[in-house]
Amino acid sequence: MTARTAAHEAGAAPPGRPAIGWMVFDYGEVISRHRDVRAELAAVLGVPVAAFCAAWAAERPAYDRGATDLAYWQAVGTRVGARVDRVTANRLTALDLSAWSTARPDVVALIADLFAAGVPLALLSNAPRSHARSLREQAWSKYFRHLLFSGELGTAKPDPAIWRVVAARLGSGPADCHFLDDRPENVASARQAGLRAELWTGTTADRLRRTALKGALRPARHVRADGNLVPQPRRSADAVAQRKGHHAPDDAGTDPGQ
Repeated sequence: MTARTAAHEAGAAPPGRPAIGWMVFDYGEVISRHRDVRAELAAVLGVPVAAFCAAWAAERPAYDRGATDLAYWQAVGTRVGARVDRVTANRLTALDLSAWSTARPDVVALIADLFAAGVPLALLSNAPRSHARSLREQAWSKYFRHLLFSGELGTAKPDPAIWRVVAARLGSGPADCHFLDDRPENVASARQAGLRAELWTGTTADRLRRTALKGALRPARHVRADGNLVPQPRRSADAVAQRKGHHAPDDAGTDPGQ
């Protein structure tokens, strides 16, 4: 392992760039846009929306902490008087997951910039195990060194235990973690555990780019809707030379620094 690789694995900033601790992102309502599908879920079970929403919420903590899809939807069904078999549970799971599957391009762009700047990134989401498997396949996931999901950890935000798990997985002290979440109770719990936590709002992404991480970011790069970076054109040596006010030699080729 080279020194450069070792530094990357340890979360150290590349030479010449400022040292920045871990940036730990929530997923729902931070990276993703949420679409409320509870009326559609209630329709699958053929039950009133209000009753379904109450059952959906009451059983969700167990789901987020590791209950299987079938166990969760059967528990919801029991509360509303609906029978749920495996086929129905799979249908409900797919619909439920669709509510959280659209990433925000502006936040993905920020994450790509942080990654390019060498900032170590982690994700911590309250999400069932089936959601975790799906989210790991998303294009934006490649920017994160660690993807942590409550359903796999057996504990969820704002449980105090989850911060100990996060610190152990990242190999870092709480004070070296900058945590971003849209729920005040999760932010408060993280702060109590010693993390540098802040509440995510609609302007957080722009503020991070303009102020908090200004010294660490390279120029913004474009990100496609699927989360992949748009390839940037390589400028020729002639173009670089003209910008600098002199001509490039005939055999200069392309500028390796672009």
